[in-house]
Amino acid sequence: MGTLVRQELFKLTKKKSTIAVSVLLVAYMVIFLIFVRENQNIIDPPSVVSQLGGGLSWSVFVMIAAASTMIAMESQYGTLKDLLYRTYSRNQVLASKWITLFLYSIYLYLLIFVTNICLKFILFPDISLSDKLEGSSTIIESMGYFMLGNFIGLWLIISLVLMISCFFNTSAAAISAGIIFYFASSILSGLMMMVIEKWNWLKWNPINMLNLPNQIDSESVMIDFTHLTTDELIIGNIVYIILFLGLGLLVFRRKNV
Repeated sequence: MGTLVRQELFKLTKKKSTIAVSVLLVAYMVIFLIFVRENQNIIDPPSVVSQLGGGLSWSVFVMIAAASTMIAMESQYGTLKDLLYRTYSRNQVLASKWITLFLYSIYLYLLIFVTNICLKFILFPDISLSDKLEGSSTIIESMGYFMLGNFIGLWLIISLVLMISCFFNTSAAAISAGIIFYFASSILSGLMMMVIEKWNWLKWNPINMLNLPNQIDSESVMIDFTHLTTDELIIGNIVYIILFLGLGLLVFRRKNV
């Protein structure tokens, strides 16, 4: 298993897109936070800093692309056969890809966190990380809550993308599904509230689970919208992640490569 993970990490680090994405992500945060500094009359810098300069939103698209290509494109080009013809089982091959993506997601979050902190000290030296926001949380506490909620939500999306990747031999379907699922949580938010009011059991749908990042720091406000406590949202996310990964594993075991 360790050899497989090292091989996957080697392939990932050798991709030009991996380095390019890191540079573009940092560049976006620099440009965006400079824009925030120049427009403090209409944008609240502490709130932007507490939400890591918008970097986490773009990390979702990066991870969707990485997850979909890691399985679907290898099936498309036949490279999965080389792994499966060796002594490795399908379970080991797929698990190594999960672990690699998990490590990659941690790397992206650390990159965004460090960049955000550095830019805070450079562009907003007057803002203290211990300053209180509108709620009871400090900036650094809100930053931690926001990262945790987004990370769990990210893996809900990634687990769905990985499952779909196991069904198809091209990455297009998995990428499309992941992006649609991500945007559906915000586009359908108003409709979702009305539907849940009418059929309360629908509060357990996976789209509602993506409200975790907003609720984890403002439960008293969001609970009327989601109809679930923060703990219930966390449990729901974890259950869906396990479910999607498990279904993907079942399909991958029977997949004709």
